[in-house]
Amino acid sequence: MTSGARRLLALFVVILAAGCGGDYDGGASGGRSAPQQLASGAAVAGGADAFEATVYPILRLYCTECHEGAGPGSPHIASPDPETAYREVVNQGKVNLAVPESSRLVQKVEGGHHCWEPAVPVPGEPECTTDANEIFAAVVEWADIVDFGEGGVSIDETLASRSLTLDQGIADAGVERYSGSLIALYEFKEGEGTVARDTSGVEPVNDLDLEGDYEWMTGWGVQFNDGRARGRASQKLYDEIADPAKGSGQYSVEAWIVNANVTQDGPARIVSYSRDSGARNFTLGQVLYTYDFRNRALLDELSGNGTPSLRTYDADEDAQDRLQHVVLTYDQFRGRRIYVDGVWTDDVDEQGAGRLWNWERGANFVFTLADEPNGEDRHWQGQIRMVAVYDSALTQNQIEQNYQAGVGERLRMRFDVSDWTTPQSAIEFDVSEFDNYSYLFCAPTYETANPSELRVANIRIAVNGEIPTTGQGFRTLDTQVTSGHQELSRQCSVIPKGPDPGTDSFTLVFEHLGAYQNLEVEPEPGDLIVVLDSEPRPERGIRDFARINASMAAITDVDPGSSGPRQAYRALQEQLPGAHDLRAFVSSHQVGISKLALEYCDALVETTAKRDAFFGAFPFGSAPEGVFADAENRLQISDALYDRALGDGLSEQPSRQGVRDDLDDLYDTLLLECTPTEPCDGARTATMVKAACAAVLSSAAVSIH
Repeated sequence: MTSGARRLLALFVVILAAGCGGDYDGGASGGRSAPQQLASGAAVAGGADAFEATVYPILRLYCTECHEGAGPGSPHIASPDPETAYREVVNQGKVNLAVPESSRLVQKVEGGHHCWEPAVPVPGEPECTTDANEIFAAVVEWADIVDFGEGGVSIDETLASRSLTLDQGIADAGVERYSGSLIALYEFKEGEGTVARDTSGVEPVNDLDLEGDYEWMTGWGVQFNDGRARGRASQKLYDEIADPAKGSGQYSVEAWIVNANVTQDGPARIVSYSRDSGARNFTLGQVLYTYDFRNRALLDELSGNGTPSLRTYDADEDAQDRLQHVVLTYDQFRGRRIYVDGVWTDDVDEQGAGRLWNWERGANFVFTLADEPNGEDRHWQGQIRMVAVYDSALTQNQIEQNYQAGVGERLRMRFDVSDWTTPQSAIEFDVSEFDNYSYLFCAPTYETANPSELRVANIRIAVNGEIPTTGQGFRTLDTQVTSGHQELSRQCSVIPKGPDPGTDSFTLVFEHLGAYQNLEVEPEPGDLIVVLDSEPRPERGIRDFARINASMAAITDVDPGSSGPRQAYRALQEQLPGAHDLRAFVSSHQVGISKLALEYCDALVETTAKRDAFFGAFPFGSAPEGVFADAENRLQISDALYDRALGDGLSEQPSRQGVRDDLDDLYDTLLLECTPTEPCDGARTATMVKAACAAVLSSAAVSIH
């Protein structure tokens, strides 16, 4: 090992007594000091035997007068007891095995402190240079004997572990996965090509053809940008689950995923066994912060599209843009259930359970990831790291077991820290490739064969000698280690990759480790720069479909669970607004709102008690030509709608007179179809009231907030 290589690792700055009087030099200057020992204790790596064979003879020969222990000098680096001398040299930092020329023993002698006459003076050099070179060579020999620094650490003046690369990690099988009722499995280990293999071992294999915009992940998985994966033999899912003769009548879908964002709706299809957007056997989808579970079953309440969905509660925000373990289960007792990260979401399937005998087996029903099989723009964007299908409803324990097992290729990396603590000590991490741009470091554990109480604080992870400023999730860790096997944290940290995972080198850097510290001084923050959105944002928002539905129900006092509104809401759910941003509002949204409004108004007018409570006494059975020729009748309908849906005294609402005028125009238009030769009957009057009601209910005054 060259001295140049050692200069890359300055592990500590030493303090040496200035002469026999015991004066001490200060530590390193600057914003961050080099590691300093806090108290006497176990020596750092280096080995007493190597010290005794190299540096110790020189100290015994030239330094005994002051530093043997009987004289005035301290420390006792020339003690007649080699172990005492070793402890004094190392514990008080008199040598730097990483950068021998910076050792205080070398620097003090070179500076003229008690140098000895060389046997052969070197012309042109100061008298003590030869003496300093002699002790420098002994320190180099010591470092070479113990291979100090060969771990590859390349971070100057830090309290650091030895470095590791991925190929030095040990494959970690982790917790064994439950696979007792597995019928399809996709682990995405291929890393290239256009096919993701079904590795379940259950025939026929249902391999997936990858299409569109996708990319393989180096740590197992596929990133879907605008693509999908379609099964080749999806019928086996029907055969194992829904076939009336041999199907189990229950199933589970398990997926490890990373949603690209929390603005996707539709629902965006993550895992689906379907024909198109209007017919399916089952689907796992994402709607903003929620997960959506559709399942077809022999229930009057369920459509052939598997709706109404079981959806996680909005306020819980179960769907996040991070790695998540999502499991759907269906059985004949509880119906649909959704689990996220090993925990049931507590959302109860109000539709109950039904037989799956109406599932479709045809070739046009295809097991698909990230879209519908026919590409109807129900794209989901994100990473799929693993997908599995079972012909049983997994139990809570089985789901927890698979969650604990994790996903993807995982390594156990053991970072040696015995240089600073006790022999055979290390901190172990579970490490995996999170995506094509980052690593995931999880669950650091302190391991040692020689337990002793010590402090571990502020762990940062360096990549190729650089400490990324982002993703340092363990920099706030501060704990006391008291056993030989102690978990330091259950958290994970995402660390940016270097240029090549095959050669990336990792190092742990500490602020406190055992008896040593290397305090980090945070730089002063610069001026805060706020980047403003160049495009003005709308000051108003659009209500999403759930709130629009609730508003219409509240205004009309019509039960949203009644037949007309309920069926319309299910059918229009994907057509109604899914987000609050007005810039995303399109004409199809308005069409959906209008259709839903018509259903509520129809239910209102056709229910005598409700319409009388809403409009008062009105001649609904009379012909419209006479009814709407009376200005008071017009005002009665218009004002009732204004009072219930809009209201006086509100800023930015349409005026009462403005609404009256607009509805008068509507009445006049609708009356054009009533002529002396083709007069209208009382049913036309009710229809005109419904039209006026729907015009107000679907207006911006109701849908915008």
